[in-house]
Amino acid sequence: IAHGKAGVACFLLEYGGVTGDMDAISRSEQAGAHLAAVTPDIIAAATGPGATRRYGSWCRGLAGIGTVLVRAAERLDEPGHLDLAQRAARACAALAPRMPLVTQCCGLAGVGELMVDVAEASGSEEFWDAAETTALLILGRSGGTWSRPMFPDTGLTGPSATWAGGSAGVLAFFRRLRARGGPRLGRVT
Repeated sequence: IAHGKAGVACFLLEYGGVTGDMDAISRSEQAGAHLAAVTPDIIAAATGPGATRRYGSWCRGLAGIGTVLVRAAERLDEPGHLDLAQRAARACAALAPRMPLVTQCCGLAGVGELMVDVAEASGSEEFWDAAETTALLILGRSGGTWSRPMFPDTGLTGPSATWAGGSAGVLAFFRRLRARGGPRLGRVT
């Protein structure tokens, strides 16, 4: 999302949805269709034997792509996009145990946010369960205690307060999981 075309699609979806700009809506439909067309190949690569953990990331992998597909399904009334988002979420769930980072960007909190998005959109307990499993993976990789965890940043040497690479992003995911949904931090609703 942050490093690619999914981010552009996300912007167009949100901008078109808020402003009603027909050109932006048309372009978001095109961007959503393109994203839907390339996603099956990315999922196939992510589930292959040589797949790296990066396929699961929010910033340049399926957690970000799936997030945009969930939003596109809602904004554009395209149920096929939600089906793809569910497939992307399943691929992320399979990759999650191999992901060392707990952060939003490149890490488990980004995967967890996708699980919450898909669970809300689909009503499926499968994705709530996957979100809870992701939370347990995060806690298992944290320092401190279970009641006072310290979340390592992307350098894995200490905590940070940032959203993308630190505790704020992890806590944003935990907040949504505990509430069983709700808006993402910073997202227009």
